[in-house]
Order: sequence, then C-alpha cells, then structure tokens
Amino acid sequence: DLSAKPTLFSVSFSNKLIAALKSMWGMVLISVLFTLIILLCFSGALYYMFKQKKIADIKNDFINNMTHEFKTPISTISLAIDSITHPKIINDKTQINYYADIIRKENKRMNLQVESVLNTSLAEKNELTLNKTPIEIGELLKKVKARMELQLNKANASYIVNNNCKIETINVDDNHFQNVLCNLIDNAIKYSLQKPEISLSVSTINNHSIAFTLLDNGIGMSKDTQKKVFDKFYRVQTGNIHNIKGFGIGLSYVKAIVEAHNGEITVDSKLNKGTKITIIIPQ
Repeated sequence: DLSAKPTLFSVSFSNKLIAALKSMWGMVLISVLFTLIILLCFSGALYYMFKQKKIADIKNDFINNMTHEFKTPISTISLAIDSITHPKIINDKTQINYYADIIRKENKRMNLQVESVLNTSLAEKNELTLNKTPIEIGELLKKVKARMELQLNKANASYIVNNNCKIETINVDDNHFQNVLCNLIDNAIKYSLQKPEISLSVSTINNHSIAFTLLDNGIGMSKDTQKKVFDKFYRVQTGNIHNIKGFGIGLSYVKAIVEAHNGEITVDSKLNKGTKITIIIPQ
C-alpha cells in the first residue's frame, strides 16, 4: 500500500533438479547407505540360514546312513552268536567255524567303515601319514581283485584288468591305495542297474606317471553331479541312487588319498552311459 507500483521478488535456478539434489544429497546418501546395509544383512542372514539348513540335512543323512551301515553287521553278528550257542550247533565244529567266519567278516566290515571316516577326517586336516613303498603293479592289482572278489561274484559282475604299464613298480601307500581302487570298484557295482561290466586299465604317461582308468556301464552322472561328486558327504538325492546306502565320503576319501600322493583324479560320465574315472600318480 506504500508503493504505487506492485513489487515482485523472484528466484531463478539454472537447473532445478541439481539444485534440489544439492540441498538433499546428505539425506539421500545416508538413506542409500542404510538401504544397502539392510540388504547386505538380509542377504547374509539368508545365506547362513540356508547353509545351516544344508549342514543339518547333511548331518541327519550321515547319522541315518551310518546307523544303517552299522545296524546290519551288528544284527548279523547277534544272529550268528545266537546260532552258535544253540544246543544243536554248539557241539558242531563245522557250524561253529562257519558262524565264526561270518562274525569275523562283519567285524572287519565295521572296522573298514570306521577307518574310512577317520582317514577322511585326517586327510582333510593334513594329518594323514602315508607309508609309501615300492609295490609291483601286478601284485597290487591281484590284491585289489582278491578283496573285491566276493562283491563281484555276488553281483555277477564282469571284471577285466588290462596292465599295459611300462613301469613295473609304483611308489604308494599299499593299504590306502588299495582302498582307493576298491572304493571305485564298489561304486561301479552299486550304481549299476544291469549286470556290471567293469574294466581297470593301467598305463604309462610320459614315462614318469602311471594312470589307472576305471570304466563301468553304470547309471552315469550328470554334469552337475560330476562337479560335486568328490565333496564330503555329497549324495545324489534323485533317481535310483537315492536307495543306495553309504556315508557319502567314499569319493571324498579317494580324492584325499590321491592328492596326498601328489596325484590327480578326473571323472567323465554321461547319464545311462557309464562312467570313466582316471587317476594319475607321478613317480
């Protein structure tokens, strides 16, 4: 009212968005930072939750499988002892020897199961002591065949050995390396839906390494399974394999022993077309 002419006050921004962001950048930055922290915490919580669930499932599977594997020989031993003490058998030396042999075999089976668990644990901690000695390859292959003869006969399996190695002896731990080959043969028998056809070939690589190649006509493995098959406690949960009992440490133990010998192990497999496992041991 004091001025005859109307007065106008104006503020001009060259860029409204930039001006607004400059006035708010502190709050925006803090909001983004807190949002990222919340997302990271949520992702971490989900990751550890699923990891703990997986560990719990593995633990339960291991306990269930271990219980089953031990329950069978314990039951067999119990029945054999009851049979020995039966009045009609206690004076029959032949029958007593028969049942005593059953107890001996089942006891040995439990000992092997315990040793496989302990050896795998020691191998992971790098506490496994190997007693490497020069062994004739032909003699090694004979020992492996003798150990697996009962399983091979029971499954009516075809087992062929081809020793084309130019090196006569191999420097390995006799007991552990036998376990490696026996474990692979045992898997070849278990994971076959038809009459198992297994071949073990030994050859020389570059005149300083020995290759053991095991071929079978089993159910094979998918690409995803091949990536995880050497993981400790890994067991396929689909298809016919699910019904096969075990601890899930067999191939984990095999890999640990091979690596303890500075060797390498590879697997090549296709579903329903068998599996090829190659072990290379430098000399």
